[in-house]
Amino acid sequence: MYAVQIDFEKYFDMIPTGYLTERLEDARKISLTPHERHIFDRFLRHRYCDYKEYSKGKFKRRHKGTPQGSSVSLLLANIANHELDTALAAQSGKFVRFADDVVALCRTYEQAQLLERCFYDHCSNSGLKINEEKSPGVAIIAGSEQELRSYPHFDYLGYRFGQEGLGVPDKVVARIKARISRLVNIYLLQYLDEGFNSNRAATAPHAYDWDLLGLLYELRRSLYGGLSEEELWAFIHEGKMLRKMKGLMGFYCLIDDPSEMRKLDGWMLSIVRRAMVSRDRVLKVKYGQNCPTPTNAQLATGNWLDMKAWRGDDLPEARMPSLIRGWRAARKHYYTFGLENVEAPTYVAYADIADLFDY
Repeated sequence: MYAVQIDFEKYFDMIPTGYLTERLEDARKISLTPHERHIFDRFLRHRYCDYKEYSKGKFKRRHKGTPQGSSVSLLLANIANHELDTALAAQSGKFVRFADDVVALCRTYEQAQLLERCFYDHCSNSGLKINEEKSPGVAIIAGSEQELRSYPHFDYLGYRFGQEGLGVPDKVVARIKARISRLVNIYLLQYLDEGFNSNRAATAPHAYDWDLLGLLYELRRSLYGGLSEEELWAFIHEGKMLRKMKGLMGFYCLIDDPSEMRKLDGWMLSIVRRAMVSRDRVLKVKYGQNCPTPTNAQLATGNWLDMKAWRGDDLPEARMPSLIRGWRAARKHYYTFGLENVEAPTYVAYADIADLFDY
């Protein structure tokens, strides 16, 4: 199988306004009222400025590109690539496009060349540019080396498509690690240099660390979308209904190969354990105080926290969240109910987990 993937250079910033205006004025392709046409025109030619220049009133007029973050920008992006869709649909093979992310699949090299030519012709007609450095171009998808450039998989919209099924791309794994590392640093290490409340951590007479507990809850929010360990357990093992499948694992309910998630679970345990050792060392030197230094097993089970130190009614969940556990719940939810009650990550949560994807 041949895959054709082309990356446009700064797509939303580079869409020529003149090309979009011609498309919007073509009544054979899109029907707009005068009021709608006026809205699109103002959207494309609005005034803008850098936030530093706002108070000075130094505004510029937009002449290319479309601002992101609204349904209007996505509609305009689709209009800008409509002719590309038409050209690709006329060729052999299949393709899928989301805004500027496109992948086309076919069976022969000749078909792949024709599909690739569609991209270059569209750029020539529209004024868009191809990012030559980031565009994989034509490649063979196979499990072994071929005569042409070949890969065992291709990545698209946060998923890896391979012979084993759907997995997680390397760049998504790297971004998840970056996000987790940042949270670990903020919760456990960063604020030790700015004064530390000795009531936040102790090893005797009861072992507790409220910052570590806060980190675990923050990780759980990102991975499970606010669902608790108790809710996941009840759904996986007892079939008790979930409110919704949310968070990062809700997005990845389609994954077939969870091997990268299993590795991430081990890495997450290791980095938190090592951070706690560093935290304990800093506290000893600066404040003459200890904090828990749990093992991987204690983090995984939550046994590091002495529940006698807790004064509230509901006991906290001190267990390390798990991508595999979240995936098991998301997978079961998908097979049982489909995608009906899988909640897509909100924009804030989406950016919060590490800007995982490019779109």
